Amino acid sequence: MKYTYAYKTSDGIRHEDSMNASSREEVFEALRARGIKAIKVVAADGSKANGEVRGVRKRVVAVLVALAAVFVGVIAYIGGERTGANVAANPAVSSPRHQIYGDPAVMEGLERGDFGAVLPREGDRMLAVFAQPGRFMCAKGANPRYLAAEQDAAFAAYAKDELSPERDIVIVPEDTREIKELKQIVNGMREELRGYLANGNGTPRSFWRRLNERTASEMQIYERTRRELEKEKSAEVWEEKNAALRRLGLRTITNPND
Repeated sequence: MKYTYAYKTSDGIRHEDSMNASSREEVFEALRARGIKAIKVVAADGSKANGEVRGVRKRVVAVLVALAAVFVGVIAYIGGERTGANVAANPAVSSPRHQIYGDPAVMEGLERGDFGAVLPREGDRMLAVFAQPGRFMCAKGANPRYLAAEQDAAFAAYAKDELSPERDIVIVPEDTREIKELKQIVNGMREELRGYLANGNGTPRSFWRRLNERTASEMQIYERTRRELEKEKSAEVWEEKNAALRRLGLRTITNPND
């Protein structure tokens, strides 16, 4: 069953997302394992009522099994699959672009593009700028839509020499959850770039333009939805619009009437 949940980060901002689980308690436990304290979990089909967190029964074994399945499994990314040799060499799972939520102290640096200690290769850092749908992960005032000549050359060299599956980013035990997610997303983008080039769709430079165009389109969708909801009072419309944003991997918009 699919459940929608809401939570607030330490800065007081409310977020919404969804996941599949067998019960509300399982959702609570899975979120707690990720360091998230949910304030509401609702079955998407309306079969269970809204509820504030009162207490959660511990189901540690089930949660650990579910999380292990997620991290050990191999996720297809835009029609591509990781090779068996690559999975054996690097057990890190690639994942599609999505919103990364977590410790503000960690996210602050990532969201302004401080990837140096996490992603030592310049090409990986360039991809990471587009890791989250609907936003650029770079310093304020930076213009990732412009690819300088030296960046163009560096990205082309990266695509030629550093893009093999065997060189995908390795996740290490000391990585925080937020950094693990970032590495998984960038691995997914590396896989996307490999497929793009192998199928003869274009060059590294045209792929960069594609990333920019995709992110710009996502930003337009988000802004249009925000304007549409400015004077909206219906909770059903808010949920419908936020559900559409979630399906696109975009961050949701907090309803001030909640």
